[in-house]
Amino acid sequence: MTSLLKIMLVLHIISGFLSLACGLFSMLNKKGARNHRLTGKLFFYGMTGVFITATFIAIARNIPFLLMVGFFSYYLACSGYRVLYLKKLHLQQQPAPLDWVINITGIAAGIALIVFSYTWFTQRGAWGAVPLTFGIFCLINGYKDTRRFYHRPTDKQHWFFTHGGRMGGAFAATVTAFIVVNLQIGSLTWLLWILPGVLIGTWIGAILRRYRKLFQGKKAAVSTASL
Repeated sequence: MTSLLKIMLVLHIISGFLSLACGLFSMLNKKGARNHRLTGKLFFYGMTGVFITATFIAIARNIPFLLMVGFFSYYLACSGYRVLYLKKLHLQQQPAPLDWVINITGIAAGIALIVFSYTWFTQRGAWGAVPLTFGIFCLINGYKDTRRFYHRPTDKQHWFFTHGGRMGGAFAATVTAFIVVNLQIGSLTWLLWILPGVLIGTWIGAILRRYRKLFQGKKAAVSTASL
């Protein structure tokens, strides 16, 4: 078991660096271009490796928070990747069973993190804000993804914004993991689990708003041209 655990730790680090590097390149590359698609796939493969190894390590070392965070971050990556196959939801495309499994997993992970936060609030004080924040974010996104299966989006570009938000969230989780492993700030270290997500989320939001204005401008130009 010890040798296998060491192997998993090495693979976890390699997968983490792959996700971190390819996630950054995907954020910087032109969206939809060949390089973006390539680095995006490699990012997802890296996140898959991170999830598998983190699950093994969490069970072997009895670290429930790591287990839940693994499901949290991988849910974001999976939902962001799978939405590329759901581009026609606005045309009544039917989701596959896998899509339901991903969404339900996201909701379950969110609930688990929220419940777990009570333990940390009572035992570790402000640290409880970490699983609570992750849990609320995960639960809301899982609910939104499931709701889209019943109340279909009207915007044909819905997949673009969901993809950007979810993959960006998974990238934020990767950056957060890198920071908390390599940096400590005493009693305020718990903030390092939250601030990267807030900052990267703000960055992603700005990018997506820019694309939304671009799409709206193109739509308006098409409507004007058809008059």
